[in-house]
Amino acid sequence: MKKIIISLIFINLITVYSFAAGHITKVQKEKAIECLGHYTASAVLPADKVEVKDIEIALAASKVIREYLNKEGIKDDEINKGMNVYVDKVYGKPFNKQKNSECNNSTYKLIPGSKEKIEKLSRTIYKG
Repeated sequence: MKKIIISLIFINLITVYSFAAGHITKVQKEKAIECLGHYTASAVLPADKVEVKDIEIALAASKVIREYLNKEGIKDDEINKGMNVYVDKVYGKPFNKQKNSECNNSTYKLIPGSKEKIEKLSRTIYKG
């Protein structure tokens, strides 16, 4: 009985430590990569199909998400593969405002300080 209690405490500590260390879950990783694909596809839409501000945000968010995923230990090959799957799915389609809003919200929630980083970086893209 004592071994079981010690084992449960040990497993609990490992679980808490894993989440406290900031590691993302598989679902969070997949969502971030999907949003990276959305932002990448949005950034190359013709200027008459999407507002410049949305393109700036997309470029900035792409950079912030990629840096975050790399920091979490996710390899560029895995990021690019997942991103390209989404880009291929939406290539040539109009700008999806609803998906953009969902990605903005999930990115801001997942990556601490990302809203400020993205807004700051986006202001440097076209406006210099």
